[in-house]
Amino acid sequence: MGLVSPKTILWEVDVQADFMLPGGRLYIPGAEMIIANINRLVDCARKDRGFLISSADAHNPDDLELRDWPPHCLKGTPGADLLPEACASPRLVIPNKKGFVIPQDFLPYRQVMLEKNSLDVFDNPNTKALLARMSPACLSDIQSGSLFIVFGVATEYCVSRTAEGLLCRGHSVAVVNDAVRAIDEKKAQHILEDLRSRGAQLISTNEALAVLTGHPNKE
Repeated sequence: MGLVSPKTILWEVDVQADFMLPGGRLYIPGAEMIIANINRLVDCARKDRGFLISSADAHNPDDLELRDWPPHCLKGTPGADLLPEACASPRLVIPNKKGFVIPQDFLPYRQVMLEKNSLDVFDNPNTKALLARMSPACLSDIQSGSLFIVFGVATEYCVSRTAEGLLCRGHSVAVVNDAVRAIDEKKAQHILEDLRSRGAQLISTNEALAVLTGHPNKE
């Protein structure tokens, strides 16, 4: 794949129409304001300057999560689609079900999308297997010292669950603070500070791009 930084992986969370766009079934106010920065980050994957993992809701009508939230991101509906700015091609979709065979070789892909039916992507039985498989496949020692650059929505829900899950598994994490959006900004700030106290970095899009490209970016 020719990654500039093979130990740096982009992790994009729920950049889907129902969350990101006005009129979406669970629209996060102001989410459209971070789309430009998301596109800049994803463009690194398009240009082979980073590898992109995306987690995305793919709900069934009877999912337990939908008892607490309005129906959203129902599998097969337009609201579940990733925004164009969140996509790199070719993409591998990994369903939330046991028995899926993860390819040995990731070289053909710029993006891997993990489907989820709850707030926590690690509930997908294939998430752990994906991280383990990527080490010999293409990303060189992902289990030791790798940095995951996390962005998307919503900060205090799926973004924080993703960051926490990676930290608990021994990975380095950086949350891109101008490429995330919260439902409750005050709560989100407390969560981000807690993540930082546990070792996560809080960085800007420009700082993330500098890591990915190896070149400084001017603010």
